[in-house]
Amino acid sequence: MTTQLKVEVDGMLVSLDECGWFQRRPCGCIVAAVTAVVETVDDSGWVLATAEQAHRHLNPRKRDRDRAAREGITTELMTMRHYREHVGANWECDTHERPAS
Repeated sequence: MTTQLKVEVDGMLVSLDECGWFQRRPCGCIVAAVTAVVETVDDSGWVLATAEQAHRHLNPRKRDRDRAAREGITTELMTMRHYREHVGANWECDTHERPAS
């Protein structure tokens, strides 16, 4: 289920297939992530083309969406390349980063 949808991320036009949606707290910590396009054998995959679609996918219950809104959680799109090169396993902001063991 690849798509022909293109999105602008950081001033560049890229395929939505190359992106993911990330939810962040106001401090910058990532709390959830999902790839924008998922292809499955049984055709049960998804295409999340908007922040609202991603928000609803990550927070399927209204009470969870309301809580996320109260907590100031935002949903942002980034390329998976940017994620791999700049974020990776570093989901915590500088304030909440755990000390190295």
